[in-house]
Amino acid sequence: MHESLLTDATLLIGLGRLDEADRVLSEMLGEATAAGDQELAGRALEGLGAVASERGLEAQALHLYEQAIERGGRPDPAERESLYTHTARLRSFSGDAGGAVTLIEECLARVSSGPDADPAVIAHYSITLSYAYADAGQYGRANSVLAGVLRDGGEDLDLQVRRRLYYALTRLNMNIGRSEQAIEYSEKNLETAIALDSQDVFLVYLQCAHVRLDANHTERAGDYLAEARRRAPDPLGSVDAGFLLVEEARFSLQQGDHDTALSRASAAVELLADDPSGPGQSGLAHLVIARVHDDRGDADAADRGYRLAIDSLQRQTGWPTDLAKAYRRYGKFLRRRGQLDEAMRMLELASDTAV
Repeated sequence: MHESLLTDATLLIGLGRLDEADRVLSEMLGEATAAGDQELAGRALEGLGAVASERGLEAQALHLYEQAIERGGRPDPAERESLYTHTARLRSFSGDAGGAVTLIEECLARVSSGPDADPAVIAHYSITLSYAYADAGQYGRANSVLAGVLRDGGEDLDLQVRRRLYYALTRLNMNIGRSEQAIEYSEKNLETAIALDSQDVFLVYLQCAHVRLDANHTERAGDYLAEARRRAPDPLGSVDAGFLLVEEARFSLQQGDHDTALSRASAAVELLADDPSGPGQSGLAHLVIARVHDDRGDADAADRGYRLAIDSLQRQTGWPTDLAKAYRRYGKFLRRRGQLDEAMRMLELASDTAV
C-alpha cells in the first residue's frame, strides 16, 4: 500500500499537483513516525524534499533530504541514487560544495566495495562526484574522475549512462574554456540523446549551441538554436524559455543585431528572476545587455549591466571561464573610461579566476 502511495505522490509531483502530493506524503510521514518505520519515514521525507524543490524552496528541500538520509539509516546508495544526488546538488547550491564532495565520495566508496558492484551505478556516482568537484573549484579532480569513467568502459555502458557522461564532459570542458573538447562531447551527447529519443533533447541542442557560441561558430550555433526551438516542449516553462532566450541573445549579439540581442536578453532576465538555481544564465544575459550598451556608448547602462553580470556569475558555482570573461570585459570598459585602478583590479581578477 505504501509503495502505491509513494508512486501516486511521485505522479502528483510530476503533474505539478504539489499540494496534493504534500498532503499524501505528510500523512505517510505521520503514520511512519507513529509506527517507528524509519525506512518509510525516510522515503516520505525524500518526497517532501522533492515537493519543496519544485516550489523553489531549496533550503527547505535540502533540510528534508538530509533528514531522509538520517531517518532512513543512510540507505544503500545503489538503491537511492536520486536522494543522494539531489542532496549533493543542494549542498553545492547552498555553498557547501565540500559537503557535497564528502557525501558523494562516501556513496562511491560504498557502491564500489561489494563483489557484485554495478559498473553503471559506479559510473553514476563518479559523474555526480565530478559535478561536486567542479562546484568546489577542484577542476583537476573533476577531470580525473571523468577520465576514470572513460578508462573503465563508460562509453560501453547503456545509453542513459553514456548520455550523462557526455553531458558532464561537455559541461566541464565548457566551463573551463576547452572549446574543442566541449564541442566533441556535445556532439556525442546529441547523438546519444537522439538515439534514446530523449524528452530533453531540447536542452541538448541548447548545450550544443552554447559551446558553438563560445567558439564563435555563429552560423552552426544558429542551426542548433533553431532545432532547439523546434524541439522545445509545449508549453515551455519559464526557466527553459529563459535559457533559450539567453542563447538566442548571445547569437544575435554575435550577428551584430543589437536590438534583437537586447530584447532577448532583457526578456531572459525577467523570466529567470525567480529561478534560484541558475544565476549563471542570468549573468550571461546581463553580460549581453552590458555589451550592447557598451557598443552604443551608453556608459551608465553598460556599467550597471557589467556589475549585474559579475554579481550573478559570482553566485554560480563552477563557471570560472564565464566569470573571467565578465571581469575582463568590465576591466577593458573601465580602462576606456579612465578608471585605471578599478580596471586593473578587474583584469587581475580575470587572470586569477581563469582556469
